Amino acid sequence: MPGSAFVPVSPSSLVTFASCRLRWLLTRAGGDGPAIGSAALGTLVHEVLADGGDADAAALGGRLDLSFGRLGLPAGWITRAKRAEAEAMLGRAAAYFEHAASLGWRRLAAEQQFTATVGRAQISGIVDRLETDDDGRIRVIDYKTGSSKPAAADLARHPQLGAYQVAVAEGAFGPDAIGAGAVLVQLGKAATTKAATSVQAQTPLADDPEPGWAHDAVADAAHAMAGSRFTATVGEGCRTCPVATSCPARPEGGMLT
Repeated sequence: MPGSAFVPVSPSSLVTFASCRLRWLLTRAGGDGPAIGSAALGTLVHEVLADGGDADAAALGGRLDLSFGRLGLPAGWITRAKRAEAEAMLGRAAAYFEHAASLGWRRLAAEQQFTATVGRAQISGIVDRLETDDDGRIRVIDYKTGSSKPAAADLARHPQLGAYQVAVAEGAFGPDAIGAGAVLVQLGKAATTKAATSVQAQTPLADDPEPGWAHDAVADAAHAMAGSRFTATVGEGCRTCPVATSCPARPEGGMLT
């Protein structure tokens, strides 16, 4: 890759890249396979929330009725369980909308595409939700529908949230936008019983003791992504890695060593 070429960077991919560069490379090349099971259900929940506005749980459930059949699940207990799981996630989303409103946040956009450039990095993607307050500040919301979540100690330097904040700072959502942080909203099994404690927020860059950390992280990741060496890192993610059979650090991928 020429030294002057832009490097495409997806905020969501930065988490994988930070934990294991080889996994990032292989999944980027198609190693993840098609979305099935819980992944497909999570995608459907995202679509319902994008179309449903800040509706209550009943209204969101009505929208789910219109699209649930697209999953193509057979009749039976598995389908009923998946339906209940989706309804639970939408109920948590509705509770979050009420919680956010009580704190002065209101929806500005949903499923908003964006692009921003930082050095060689061209950050692009779609944010689940943008919120604004009476001061016109903007914060980015990312819905999580899985069963795991980052530790509280890791939020301050969470790469995906940091990339979203960089996008705001670089004018992706308006040239005069003032960032107010970025937030993970847990809707899946990682959520708690209360909306307030299912929210994982990252401090606005301007309030961080190292306000340039996220810009540096994105630029460093882009530089490494443009390289030619991608090492495997053994860690917690190995248990659920979709490309373990191609990994020289795993017994399943031993033939590659």
